[in-house]
Amino acid sequence: MKIVFFNISHENLAVSILSAIAKKEGHSVKLLHIPNLFNNSFTMGYKRLAKLFNNDKDLFRQLETYQPDLIAFSVVTFHYQQALHYAEISKKICPRTKIVFGGIHVSCVPEVVIANDFIDYIVIGEGEIAFSQIIKHIEKGSPPEPIVNTWYKTKDKTIIKGKQLGFIQDLDNTSPFDKEIWKEILPLKTYYLTMTSRGCPYNCTYCFNHFFRDIPQEKSKYVRHRSIENIIKELTTNKSRLNFKTIEFWDDIFILDKKWLKEFLEAYKKKVALPFKCYIHVDLFDEETAIMLKDAGCKWADFGIQSINEEYRKKYLNRPGTNTNIIKTLKLLKKHKIVSFADYIIGLPGDTLKNFEEARLFFLENMPDIIEPYWMSYHPKTEIIEKALELKILDEEKIDLINHGKNPHSYYESCLGGQDFHSQYYFIFKVFPSLPVFLRKKFTYKLAQKIPYFMKFIFLGCSFIYLSFKHNNLRTKYLIMLYIKQIFWTLNRKLLKNIIKK
Repeated sequence: MKIVFFNISHENLAVSILSAIAKKEGHSVKLLHIPNLFNNSFTMGYKRLAKLFNNDKDLFRQLETYQPDLIAFSVVTFHYQQALHYAEISKKICPRTKIVFGGIHVSCVPEVVIANDFIDYIVIGEGEIAFSQIIKHIEKGSPPEPIVNTWYKTKDKTIIKGKQLGFIQDLDNTSPFDKEIWKEILPLKTYYLTMTSRGCPYNCTYCFNHFFRDIPQEKSKYVRHRSIENIIKELTTNKSRLNFKTIEFWDDIFILDKKWLKEFLEAYKKKVALPFKCYIHVDLFDEETAIMLKDAGCKWADFGIQSINEEYRKKYLNRPGTNTNIIKTLKLLKKHKIVSFADYIIGLPGDTLKNFEEARLFFLENMPDIIEPYWMSYHPKTEIIEKALELKILDEEKIDLINHGKNPHSYYESCLGGQDFHSQYYFIFKVFPSLPVFLRKKFTYKLAQKIPYFMKFIFLGCSFIYLSFKHNNLRTKYLIMLYIKQIFWTLNRKLLKNIIKK
């Protein structure tokens, strides 16, 4: 069978896993990548350049030539509408091809996704077993029988729903990530992305985890770790083959199991020994953990603050942790020379100017190396939607937009020319760590209001460059290399197309 994976912008570990499964079972696999050059958060969007580097014609030409039996999309809410665009066109080019959608957005609102005429299958929850069975189902001529973790439409448009299995418990038995599929597109020598675990024990209201864990009909453990041997084998094998220089562990909370962490880092030091970035939680972070991470090569650590007001954080976000733990974490990271990334959500429902000013004053005394402000993004079925409904920030019409991936609020929104306090504090937090101490004290909300848009844009750019070089930011280096590689990759594809025409 011939299988195509459509991918948008960045590496998708789900695609890596499913591609590995398909190849292992003897199928032909092709990746069609949409780089979104000059049309994403990294560059803020430049329409003319985005049009110049658009590769849609090449993608659809390849699709028409290849004529796959199956086209797969793994989507989050932000990319859902874009994925629908490519899926609908693909169905017109390859009318006999089956199209399958999976990912977080699909799991949240399966009834919305399956309603699209051009989508044949949707996967809900974990997709490894389902994807393998979907392939076999198509090979058998799509008989009307249920497929686990899957909804699909029969020829008469009847929707058949399969049983929702419990979460995969032995992660070592899942297929290793297929990195070969990315070799033309990603700077694999610069940066290696992986996960050592799945699941998160916390129930933050804005996160999909509290909804996702309840999907299976069978009871099963949600937070699971791969074995140390399995991860080390993956890293050493790919280190030798790809020669990458840095690693990012994409686990929700890398330090969750202290005993496991200690054993893993001991093995990592001996057999991998590369700089890495990971995600921590302030309630779990202590001196011993900081020492272990630093000793093993941790250069960067990311953690969430989201709101500095403890009462708000507990009531609206279900994050009961204390500011004392945030301060402790920042001091420990600074002491052990680990670069700190602090995530902060802008535009949360019910958040106030007073809370933001409290955060500004907090950061004056407890400055992370980098503050990462993100615009609030509502995901379907998350509890925070109910909070926004109560406050009349959302209504049923807006919730319908969210369910269809037309969310007006997103991580990539940045109305820096606006007068609302959200925009001003987004700007303040973004540039705060790059300012000398004496300027930070003078950098108030009122001052931010007076700065023209074009000056804010310049400040943001300068701050970004300065902090990236100062802290040797892993993600920045990756994004720059990704952009450069994808620009040349796109230009080469366009050149090849012209040569073929001649």
